[in-house]
Formats: sequence, structure tokens, C-alpha cells
Amino acid sequence: MNDSPPDYFEALVGAVERMQNNNRSTRGAIYDRARKLLLEEAQSADPPWQLVEVVREQRALEAAVEEVESLFTDEPPPRAKTSLLPPAKARRYEPPPEPEYEEDETELDQGPYEEDPVEPEPKPAPSRRGLATRRRVVQEVRVSPQWWVWVGIGAFLLLIALVVILLLRPSPPAVAPPPPIVSAPPAPEKVATPTESSDEDRLRRAREHVARANDFARASDYGSAIGEYTEAIRLAPLDANIYNNRAFAYWSRGETELAIADYDAALRRDSTNIVALTNRAVANNFRGDHEAAIRDLDRAVALRPDNPDILNSRCWARALAGRSKDALADCNESLRLRANDPNTLDSRGFAYLKAGELDRAVADYDLALKIDPKLAGALYGRGIARSRKGDKKAGEADIAAAKALRPEIDAVFSRYGMR
Repeated sequence: MNDSPPDYFEALVGAVERMQNNNRSTRGAIYDRARKLLLEEAQSADPPWQLVEVVREQRALEAAVEEVESLFTDEPPPRAKTSLLPPAKARRYEPPPEPEYEEDETELDQGPYEEDPVEPEPKPAPSRRGLATRRRVVQEVRVSPQWWVWVGIGAFLLLIALVVILLLRPSPPAVAPPPPIVSAPPAPEKVATPTESSDEDRLRRAREHVARANDFARASDYGSAIGEYTEAIRLAPLDANIYNNRAFAYWSRGETELAIADYDAALRRDSTNIVALTNRAVANNFRGDHEAAIRDLDRAVALRPDNPDILNSRCWARALAGRSKDALADCNESLRLRANDPNTLDSRGFAYLKAGELDRAVADYDLALKIDPKLAGALYGRGIARSRKGDKKAGEADIAAAKALRPEIDAVFSRYGMR
């Protein structure tokens, strides 16, 4: 290691000479960097520097700045922008009992640097820590490229990257020119039915189909009704009531098996659906499966034990199955809940007819026809009862009146085993 301490002057001159643009501004940046490095070294020291050490090194640096600047201009060098105050980590200054260097006793004045005496003074020897700091600052100034060099290199690299990106970027596809404006507006595009729309929208559209289907059914256009119900089921496949409605349309067209299949589907979706249970029982009675009908009606009665219509339906099914005693119990309970109902009186009259109690059968049929003279089933049943009692003429008159009201009534009673 050289005996002479590193010199700020040599480091600053070397840095200035390496500059491409040597002017007052760029040289000032070098000086400011050296000042900053000096203070950073002082602030990071442990223990903190005393004021005398900070001032000594700052004076040595500023003397070198003035000497370097005198080589390139007659103007005074730019003053340090950093205040000559103790570093941030320094303790509050207390003058030592005896200064380490007698020649520095006049330097303990804490006034601004501009007011210090300007007559030349011999350069003070740096302290041990000042010597180490001076070496680090000189080395940094000599070897570190200046900030504008880094900025220039970064800008150059960024420019190269942009050029490469633009060269490697594929050309955009050719865009066809817009079509000419014509006087007539284009036809509106047909909007496809949103099959994947929201649940709320599907249910709304399903209700619209059901409403149209009900209108067709009221007009006895069961084919159109079935089409609308089918579309409603596609939109709302979990709605048991729509299956019930389509089953009724099938039933009205004489398609018993399709009706029962729809009632089955309705009950798979809602096992407690009273309408599906009672209507499937009617269809099973029609095709002769009376026990299946009774099972459905047992479930319905368990759900609605005080419903006179369900009790009446089970009375009829039990009568068809030959279980007259159970049938009469259901009809009597139904009439207790709703007295003088013509349909229930008709059912009880049929139960008496199946049981062979002809007088009671005729009596119930008389009461039912008094309330509803166009009750074809009661007319036909009374005609059978009268004929069996020996009154053929009256019996044939009742049967003829029943056929006039309902031409298929003869086939219905034949299916029930009643002639």
C-alpha cells in the first residue's frame, strides 16, 4: 500500500476525462456523487463520526473539486448541495476536552462552509477512518459509471428490445373494407330460442306454453294441446302438473296408456300429487286394473282423509272390484262430509247394484237424477236395476236416455261387467 493517502483530485480528474460531454453540469454531477458517497460512509460508521472528522474530509473533497474545476473553466466550481452538518446517525456534538489535532482547533466552528477563511492552508492529514473512507470514495468514483451512462445504456437496450418486438410481431390479417351503406336496412337476425337461458326465463316460457295448451284443450283441440304441453315439459321437466295436464289430453283422445305414463312421470316428480293419484286411478279402473286404482286412492285418502271427492272415487273403485261393503263405507263417509252430492249418490247406487240391493240402488239413482237429470251413469244404472226388478219398459227407457246423453255408455258398463 502506498504511504501517501488516496487523492480525491486524481479520482475526480479521471472521472471527468472519461466523460463524453464535458461541461459544467456533467462535472457537477460527478462532484455531487462524490459528496454523497462521503456522507454515506460517514453515516454508516459505527461509532458515528465526530463533526471534526466530517468537516475535515468534506474540506479535502471540496479542495479537490476546486482544483479539478480550475483545469476546465475560470468560473468557480458549483458548491455542494449537501449541508455540512453532522450525519444523521451522529450524536449531539460535544467538544472533546482536548482536540486530537492542534492545527484543527480553528476548524471546530460549526458555521457554514462559505464563511470559513479563504487563505490557503496546508492540507491536514486525514484520520485513520478518514483515510479508509477516502479510499472507498476514490475507488467508487474511478470505477463506477455515472448515472447518465446507466440511463443511456438502459435507453439503448430498451430501444433494441422494441425494435426486435416490432420485427418479430406477425403482420395483422387483412381487414375487409366495410360493406357499402344501402338504402334498405338489413333484415333483423332471427334470435335463436335460448335453450340455456336462466331458470326463471324457462319457467316463464313454460307457463306461456301451458296457457296456450289449456286454451286448445278447452276448445277440444287435444292434439295442439299435447304439442304445447310437450314444449312446456321440455322447458320445465320437473313440474308434475304439466304432466298431469298432458295426461288428461291423452285421456281425452282415448290414449289411456300414454295418459298413465304421464301420470307415472308426474308421481315420480311429486309422489304426493293428489291429482295424479286420483286420475291414474280413473285410468286404471277404465282398463280394468281396479286394485291398482284402489292402491292409488288409498294413498290419496291418507293424504286427504276429509276430502269427499277422493272418498267417492275409492267408493267407485271398490265397487268395481266387488268390495261392496268397503265401497258403501266410503260413499257414506263422503255423503256425510257433503250431503246430497249427485255423483256420490250415483256411486253408492252402483255399489248397491253390484251388491244386488236393487231397491236401494234405484232409490239412490232417483235422488241423483232428481238433482242432475242428465247424469248418464245414473240413468244407465237405474235402467239395469229396473230391468232386473222386472220393469223392462222403464229400464229400457232409462238406458235409451243414457245413450242419448253419452253414446259410449253402453261400452263403459259392459267393461264394468254390467249389462
